[in-house]
Amino acid sequence: MVVGRKKIYYGWIIVAVGVIMMMSYGIVNNCISLYVVPICSELGFTRKAGAFMSTLYSAGGMLVSAVSSSLYQAIPVKKSMRVAAVTLSAAYFCYFFADKLWQFYIISAVAGCAMWLLAYVPYAIILSNWFHKRTGFVIGLTYMGTGIGGMLFSPVVGRLIETVGWRECFAIMSIIVAFAVIPGSFIVRDKPEEKGLLPYGERNADEAARHISEPEGMYFHDIIRSPRFYAIAIGLSALSFVNTGFAGTFAAYMSDLGYPISVASAVVSGNMASLAVGKISLGWIYDKLGNIVGTALSGAFLAGAVVAGLLMPGTLPIIFEIALFSLGFAFGSVAIPIIAMAAFGERSFSRVNGMFMTATGIAAAMGPVFSGYICDTTGSYAGSYRAYVVIAAVFTVVIILCLAKKEKVLNRT
Repeated sequence: MVVGRKKIYYGWIIVAVGVIMMMSYGIVNNCISLYVVPICSELGFTRKAGAFMSTLYSAGGMLVSAVSSSLYQAIPVKKSMRVAAVTLSAAYFCYFFADKLWQFYIISAVAGCAMWLLAYVPYAIILSNWFHKRTGFVIGLTYMGTGIGGMLFSPVVGRLIETVGWRECFAIMSIIVAFAVIPGSFIVRDKPEEKGLLPYGERNADEAARHISEPEGMYFHDIIRSPRFYAIAIGLSALSFVNTGFAGTFAAYMSDLGYPISVASAVVSGNMASLAVGKISLGWIYDKLGNIVGTALSGAFLAGAVVAGLLMPGTLPIIFEIALFSLGFAFGSVAIPIIAMAAFGERSFSRVNGMFMTATGIAAAMGPVFSGYICDTTGSYAGSYRAYVVIAAVFTVVIILCLAKKEKVLNRT
């Protein structure tokens, strides 16, 4: 008698596709800064004007986050992802033809919207539908693709720009992105019922149906009246502000300290590798040790990484900065949907998560601006980094207190 093999749960296939989707995010978002210098040198743009492309990527993400809840009520998530996959690939290819600044800006805005609509926003919803257990782990596992994409393709993009030129590099990478995301968008399914399956962690159909028909959590009209909602939103935004304010200027900070660009690039690549490990580790920590421990560790690592940067130059501070970068900078992507679910439940998750991502996106866009202002005023990024240590510590405590209050209330009911 031949015993048939047990099929792989389809949710894990969706996770694997998600890792590839997130790698495309790493290619598009993490590598765009590599194009700024050659584009500005060839076309005569200022560095500030060229760097604004990155700001438009973030603006696109904020727009998508703000409208995502209403959008997904009208259009299935998987269909919007298919449109986004084609749009992102086409927009990235259009850079090949651009020669006016406004053209770069339009392409960047479109690519930013498509990029977030493809992976970052919808996967938080899809994973919460497919996995009712080990949710933190699968979110961390999926989102680690952004770090892998940035780590693997940053040197590839740099080499291609040097050898074939930035236009040809955009064309080549757009083809890679297309082959990575378009087929995957047709594999994804919004819910396990579409494949005749139960969510991971549910034992029977009745239990799963009850979970769907009677989702736990607060109603949205009660959430937006809750001071705890605004406290968490401010706390998450503050930590995102620290995240981008430090990470977005760290290479320049190292250059100011006298490190050659080759060393700074190697450290940034090390940070991306550390981030990939940190995302999956942080998801596991949230699952196994709880929301308060996960948030406390991530906040401590975030502040610690900035402290390590302040202690440079030196080999030991660099080692500590790379190590602490892992959990600290994984917070921005992994923790937001987990905290949204933990604090307010599943009933209004997509709307709450979308609002949190919008708020944190605005804060993230301002972080590098603040660091740049402090550097222009004082001649160093160190002043902004000292402020980041305090901000990270204070608002980590704020989020922990909000989560602790939630658990206390639940224990009484």
